[in-house]
Amino acid sequence: MRILMLNPFFFPYTGGTEKHLLEVSKRLARKHDVTVLTARLPNTEAQEEINGVCVVRTPARILENLPKPLPPPLPLMPKHKEELKRLIAENDVVHGHNRFVYGLSESALAKKMGRKMCWTLHNARPEGINFLTDVGGQAFDDLVGRRILKRCDGVLAVSKATMEATLPHDYAGARGIAYNGVDTKTFKPMNAKTMRERFGLRGKVVMTNCRLVEQKGIKYLIDAMRGIDAQLVVFGRGPLLEKLKKRAEGTDAVFIYEHLSDAELAALYAACDVFVLPSLWEPFGMVLAEAMACGKPVIGTRVGGIPEIVTKDCGFLAPPADSKALAERLLLLLGDNGLRKRMGSAGRRHVLREFTWEKTAAAYEKIYGEIS
Repeated sequence: MRILMLNPFFFPYTGGTEKHLLEVSKRLARKHDVTVLTARLPNTEAQEEINGVCVVRTPARILENLPKPLPPPLPLMPKHKEELKRLIAENDVVHGHNRFVYGLSESALAKKMGRKMCWTLHNARPEGINFLTDVGGQAFDDLVGRRILKRCDGVLAVSKATMEATLPHDYAGARGIAYNGVDTKTFKPMNAKTMRERFGLRGKVVMTNCRLVEQKGIKYLIDAMRGIDAQLVVFGRGPLLEKLKKRAEGTDAVFIYEHLSDAELAALYAACDVFVLPSLWEPFGMVLAEAMACGKPVIGTRVGGIPEIVTKDCGFLAPPADSKALAERLLLLLGDNGLRKRMGSAGRRHVLREFTWEKTAAAYEKIYGEIS
């Protein structure tokens, strides 16, 4: 089968969607011809092969610092339609990954040219974060998003919650869940000494890893840590960095915002005793699965796709925006070594069973079979 993947960005760009697309594409390429059409970033080739995947990059101007609710960065690709038309003609299935950029024209052209069209939902419109996101997201879904999805023969989503929140109720095509995967050979239990020494960590350590934006709810975790005898590690960058550092004054919090490789990130997970993701909304929650693969007990919030990852054997769920509930669960885990070990071991087994890239790629092959 010849498969054309469409996304504004691709490796070496390192967002969550791009990671998903790379890992799935290179596995599909073992049995199929896979091409990715994407924007050409600085210091990248116009066309190259990566892990058996043909990558075609079209010239682009990247727009940054866009007003809300537009999702930056945004690529303008003047030759996109020309390349898209050529590649659609050469492939059997066209598979989109970003509804917000060129999704309307991509789905319309694939339909016009008689090709099977699939889409993966990597994000769902968050609710209750801020007024602009609520109104802008609803308007986009009503005017654009639903039109794109109704043109598709098949739709995948990275969680059941994302599917339920986004797919039109009258959608009649094939559908399936393609959870994000974890590289369990990299993210695994290991010695914590290296990262503890590198960042001066001591005693019990609570860690979080995310982009520092309002949606992630980090201020509630900072407040929850007050009075708890443990060090908080916040790994990530984003527009709220300085505001969160100020909020954490008087605590033992450490902010790490340098780039880490996957191997270094796995070692940082190893250095913590408990991992927390206090999101107000989350389509999936990849970092929870990564921490679980490293054998760590986790605390997540009862929003979006997080309850599909965190089972009662692997960690705890808390209401969103509730520092008191986070503190209660942290105290329970930090005070019980045996519970942490049991939950950490169960979490690794859960990831090995449910969240591998091989299983994700199999979901793609399944839906392609259903629409062929």
